[in-house]
Amino acid sequence: MCPSERGFAMVVVVALLAILAVFGAALVVISTTQQVGAALDMQGVRAYYAARGGLEWGMYHVLRSGFGGCGGIDGKSIAYGGNLADFRVTLACTSSAHEEGDTALTTFSIVATACNDSVCPTASSPPPPSYVERQVRVTVGSN
Repeated sequence: MCPSERGFAMVVVVALLAILAVFGAALVVISTTQQVGAALDMQGVRAYYAARGGLEWGMYHVLRSGFGGCGGIDGKSIAYGGNLADFRVTLACTSSAHEEGDTALTTFSIVATACNDSVCPTASSPPPPSYVERQVRVTVGSN
């Protein structure tokens, strides 16, 4: 072995370890990003079902006789328990009267906004990284 070739293997090993360290760090970042994305997807599904529940509650109340239409639910905020304890729903409702032939019709437009913050939609700008919000709307009529 020539004196000028000493330590060549050590340089290769150090370079290989550096490459493996960068590869390992990239895998950790990708894995963490995947897990955070999956958790936000699950929170989005929960927010959707919270909004659907609020919408169903709103439709029940505006279509039930004697409840008073939109007056009882416009601006109403619903806090859930159980699996949806982190979520809150805010309802908005507008109504309009129409004549269809000889029949008087009232239509109700209900919007349910669900989020995992204390106020929906959130007042903080920008919202926190874990914030999710879903909004569903429906128009129903009664005569």
